[in-house]
Amino acid sequence: MSEYQYVAFRAVDRPVSEKNLVYMRKQSTRAEITSWAFDNEYNFGDFRGNALEMLRRGYDFHLHYANFGTRSLLIRLPGGVPDPKAAAPYLDGESLRFVKDKNGPSGILAIEPAYEPGDLEEIWDFDEWIDRLIPLRAELLGGDLRPLCLAHLAVLRDINHDRDEMIEAPISFGLGNLTAAQLALADFYEIRRALIDAAARDVPAAPQSVDSGVGLAEWIARQPEAAKNAWLTDLVAKPDSSVRAELLAAFRQARAPQTWPTLQRSMSMAQLEAEAKEIEDEMGRKKAAAFARARAQKLAKMAQDPKPFLREAEKLVEDRSTQGYAKASSLLAEIREALAGSDRADLAEAQAWKIHEKHPRLHKLTSALRQRGFLPKKAVRH
Repeated sequence: MSEYQYVAFRAVDRPVSEKNLVYMRKQSTRAEITSWAFDNEYNFGDFRGNALEMLRRGYDFHLHYANFGTRSLLIRLPGGVPDPKAAAPYLDGESLRFVKDKNGPSGILAIEPAYEPGDLEEIWDFDEWIDRLIPLRAELLGGDLRPLCLAHLAVLRDINHDRDEMIEAPISFGLGNLTAAQLALADFYEIRRALIDAAARDVPAAPQSVDSGVGLAEWIARQPEAAKNAWLTDLVAKPDSSVRAELLAAFRQARAPQTWPTLQRSMSMAQLEAEAKEIEDEMGRKKAAAFARARAQKLAKMAQDPKPFLREAEKLVEDRSTQGYAKASSLLAEIREALAGSDRADLAEAQAWKIHEKHPRLHKLTSALRQRGFLPKKAVRH
């Protein structure tokens, strides 16, 4: 397996200052670097920059992917985790930890489960992944515990944890109804929907959240006019103004953080996996039953009037594609099954011969028909 790595940083609240861009450029000589983004990929190489310091100096989000098992996220949280006591049960101090700044409450949430090569499918389209995942930061700053709950599930499934011994942290309300960013996080770490459903079983819905946009507008309206004029001047005059970041931090501090409710179930990961298997088995049974019902209805419709389906088989062949030949052959086999035992039982066979005689040089078509039991080899139609 080739060693491939992708390293990305993004600024969210404000662009990186020119002074700090000098530092960013020292972290890699080959990266594409702007005040909003830092991207680099490696083939048989390593990123040797200081990711934590880069986040402290202006970037807000970091993704590191390697096809030999690394899949980590670092998220800068100005002001820190809104409810440290509620967040504590999810953090293990290693694979999922909050790295506090030396001064002040701010810090970096590190999500770094460990995997063996091949444990997870390879991913690409990193810009799309980053766009999907970045909203997690605002959700975390708003007090939503579901991202931490999902990250905790990802960590419990990694190679450093015993699934029989590790007990799940409290399950956050609303885990059964995830946001788009939270679904992206689950996809990023390949947390199966059935596992999430097992963890969320009997867990209430998410609490009603306040519209942060409305709250921000009301908060700004209450600020002194002179302060608002100074903010606006700074934003217009300075391309890398820190006003937006400072305002958001002040707004978050002014709002009493909403306590996100949780439910303690105290199940091991092995127990959760067993519940997830039951859910998947039940879903499989329902899917199989639904498929059987739909197929029975289709066969009954064919038995009632096979002509439209015979014409459809001809149209599929006219597409002149291997896929079309396979679909036409499959359709004829269904017609044969639907008409078995009736006085029209030979219609499908007759249509297969008709199609073959019309297109005798389409060898892939002939092969597809033979695979379904039509046109036996060396057979001559009388």
